[in-house]
Amino acid sequence: MSMKSTNLKRPYINIINEKGAIIGNGSNQGWFSSAPWFNVSGQGCGIISSLDACYYIEGNRIISKAQYEFGINDFAKIIVFTKLFMHEFFFKKFAIGITPNQICRFMNKRLKGQYKVSYNGRFGHADLLEKIESQLNNDLPVIWSLYRPRKKITLYTFKSVTREYIPTTSTNSHYVNAIAVIHDAAPNHPTMIKISSWGKIYYIDFDEYLKYTEGSIISAVCSNIFLIKKLQ
Repeated sequence: MSMKSTNLKRPYINIINEKGAIIGNGSNQGWFSSAPWFNVSGQGCGIISSLDACYYIEGNRIISKAQYEFGINDFAKIIVFTKLFMHEFFFKKFAIGITPNQICRFMNKRLKGQYKVSYNGRFGHADLLEKIESQLNNDLPVIWSLYRPRKKITLYTFKSVTREYIPTTSTNSHYVNAIAVIHDAAPNHPTMIKISSWGKIYYIDFDEYLKYTEGSIISAVCSNIFLIKKLQ
């Protein structure tokens, strides 16, 4: 089987610690605050995805964890109700979380009119894979919202020795960044999306994603991608 892939043109961002050692492929919300009114570790995936994308677009490939903390604070300054939206109410059973509109507002301000960021939710999943690949071909990472009421989607890791995709964890109500599409990845995984999440590389089976969202009007809107377009 001949594998074909669509990738970003440059290596994805790395996060380093105070000694200069790489600690993440993209950032990890778990490294940051779990304070009740600024709960990045619990509800900060939208901030992390948007900052990761901005750093990549701006050409900052190596970012220190300390620098990243400044980026998180910038998000909270630009999006005034960040802390309220991230607060977990009712004994940590409910939080609004960061919304697509807030991510678009932050990125459009941060990227200073050089790019236009919008959310694809109203278009559902028509041509979704083509839109992801088109954006990657333009060297732009794809922020991807994963959501389905009362369901989770499997994240895989790749075992290079045996060329297998191994189910590793599952998630829901989570933002990730797509950084490659792999066609004919494996006999049981025809199309895999390579993602960065929690500072690690995972893979999502695109057919499994379509089943995960199938039949849900809420998921057609809430589980979708952000379109980033460079302005002339």
